[in-house]
Amino acid sequence: MPLPFPHPDLEFAVGVVLSAGQAIMAIYERGFDVAFKAGQEPVTQADRLADRLIVDALHQAFPGDAILSEEQGLQHRQDHPGQRVWFIDPIDGTKEFIKRNGEFAIQVGAALGGTLALGVIWQPTAQRLWVAARGQGCYTRAGTQAWARVCIPPRKGPPVLALSRSHPSSLALRLADHLGSTARLERGGVGLKLMAIAAGEAHFYLNDSNSTKAWDIAAPELLFTEAGGVVSDRRGRPFSYIPERPYHEAGLLASADPDLHRRLLDLMAGTP
Repeated sequence: MPLPFPHPDLEFAVGVVLSAGQAIMAIYERGFDVAFKAGQEPVTQADRLADRLIVDALHQAFPGDAILSEEQGLQHRQDHPGQRVWFIDPIDGTKEFIKRNGEFAIQVGAALGGTLALGVIWQPTAQRLWVAARGQGCYTRAGTQAWARVCIPPRKGPPVLALSRSHPSSLALRLADHLGSTARLERGGVGLKLMAIAAGEAHFYLNDSNSTKAWDIAAPELLFTEAGGVVSDRRGRPFSYIPERPYHEAGLLASADPDLHRRLLDLMAGTP
């Protein structure tokens, strides 16, 4: 597959998500059991298989890198501040995978010295791929189509709220009401919601829980910001990508433009 820009590790990252996608789609099509992790979070054998395949490939290709994955935790500790760390979400949208609605994706992101450097998202049911590297933009392609640069289009009219299908935020709905917004876009998975905003289908997304982890947002954040979007926690602070501290406990706010982001932060500061 031709790539939209030169990068020493992009071909590997794309190859590994495509391979993991083939493996999980075989399970998706034949049926699977559902188990529950701590906090009653669902997990399937597809999550575990994709996680293992990606982590094993990273170990083999980059034995000196640290890896933080959803199903296996931290593999290798950080030996020095500039070490590369990979963040793996084997199925972003496990609940949607279980519902068989197609709205799930495989996400692989990498950070150098705590700064995001590379991100890849693959939605196997739609055969759609998104890739980004810091300073090189965000690109997407579906099937055999040509690569297209992703740039968030200018917003016109009241903003559209992107909502989770499985756990919509009541605070996000109240913010939308404050902004005079009545349109909603329901989409599964953090990455697919941010990519919908990047495509101009919606304009902001809020997860005000304390359950966001680094692997949920690493790849989507880089893709989204390279497309022109803004990401922070609900207090306006950037996320940390130090793997020993993977929990982002002040929620997640993604906005299509800086003005909307500031407006939402101001509204939340005055919202109980």
